Amino acid sequence: MTAAPPPTPTQARQALAGVVLTVCLWGGNVVLLKALLLWGHLNAETINLGRFLVAGAVLVGLSVRANGWPRWDARTWGQVALVGLLGNTLFQAFFLRAIGANPAGVAGLINGIVPVLVVPLGLLLGQRASGRQIGGVALAFAGLLVLLAVTLHPGTAVTPGGFAWVLAAAGTWALYTLWNRPLTERLGAVPFVAFSLALGCLPYVLWALPHVAPLPTVPPWGWGGIVLSALGANVVAYVGWANGARVLGAARTSVWNTVAPAVALLLSAGVLHERLPPGVWLGALVILAGAALANWPGRTPAGQRSRRPQPE
Repeated sequence: MTAAPPPTPTQARQALAGVVLTVCLWGGNVVLLKALLLWGHLNAETINLGRFLVAGAVLVGLSVRANGWPRWDARTWGQVALVGLLGNTLFQAFFLRAIGANPAGVAGLINGIVPVLVVPLGLLLGQRASGRQIGGVALAFAGLLVLLAVTLHPGTAVTPGGFAWVLAAAGTWALYTLWNRPLTERLGAVPFVAFSLALGCLPYVLWALPHVAPLPTVPPWGWGGIVLSALGANVVAYVGWANGARVLGAARTSVWNTVAPAVALLLSAGVLHERLPPGVWLGALVILAGAALANWPGRTPAGQRSRRPQPE
């Protein structure tokens, strides 16, 4: 195989801009969903159903247009459906519950906790971790303990039950991340994510249909928010992230994931006027510092460099 040529400065700048836009969209999406739950007369089932329909249709259309209909065997279709079930039906159910049960700034920490959980889960699956990664995980877990201590304080906006939904969502997405990597490498990122979403959300769609909010009670901006969330966080952001991983490499891209929770914290304070106790800010900063350390690009010996970007 011939190694791909290095990206031009223009390609690198465009890829970096796409990654920065992605983390801003992901951070802003948490605040948008919280606003839809608070003021849009929408429940979690209606929001997720709308997001699945919009994002699924767009992503499947993009995939088929670019690559044609997948010619996978029955086993591969089953694997895509099962991993999609984890990353869509289960994760999205936990994700909206976490947003509903917590301040948006706390729920936004899911993006920062995920890369920290990936390391110990990867160790259980036989993957290796560097000393820097283990140190970053240890630091992030110290931040989690700070947040846990805050939840035990009477009268705080963050409760143990609400924080449990944050950890459940982060743990589910961490498992999805580990299990989707070999499939995205083998099948292609866009086909995998498109059809894993389309198949993986089916159980949730069937469960959510009886719970859809009455259409006349939802303001037009509520439906617009659902479409914006689906196209921004699930389509535009994904394409930007995948392109960043392809051009810049997975290591340089993944460290930016820690910016999304910071965006959510700032927007939750500025837009939703959330006033979080100092302990939450301290715990969040420690978690994000640990996540950044665990994901910081390390030096790879020249003879061990992969010839293909590792998809996220």
